[in-house]
Amino acid sequence: MHLENNEKDQLNLNPNLEKFLNLIEEVYTGNLKAFSDAFSDEDTSFYERLKKDIQRAKQGSLTIKKEDALKKYIFFLEYKQWEKNTDNKFSKKLDLQIDTAIEALCKATGQ
Repeated sequence: MHLENNEKDQLNLNPNLEKFLNLIEEVYTGNLKAFSDAFSDEDTSFYERLKKDIQRAKQGSLTIKKEDALKKYIFFLEYKQWEKNTDNKFSKKLDLQIDTAIEALCKATGQ
C-alpha cells in the first residue's frame, strides 16, 4: 500500500495519521506489510485490519481508540528510524576509523 504525495496533499489527514504515513514512507519505503510484520509478527490478520483502519481514517473515520493505536505505531516507527540513523552513524564512524587506520598503515609501510 503506497500513497502518492499529491494524494496526501488532497486529503485533509489527521496529524497522527499523516505522521504515521510519513514514517512508514521513511522507515519502510511505504511498505505497510513490512511494518505490519515487524510490529506484530504473530498476528497474521494485523495487516488486513491495519489497512482497513487506514482507509477509514483517510475518509475521516478515526476513533479515539484508533488514534491511540496510531500513536503507538508512531512511537515504534520513531524508534526504528532512530535505530536506523544510529546504525548509519556508527557505520560511517567505523568506516572512517578503518580508512584512517589503512592510511596510517600505508604511510608506515611506505606504500
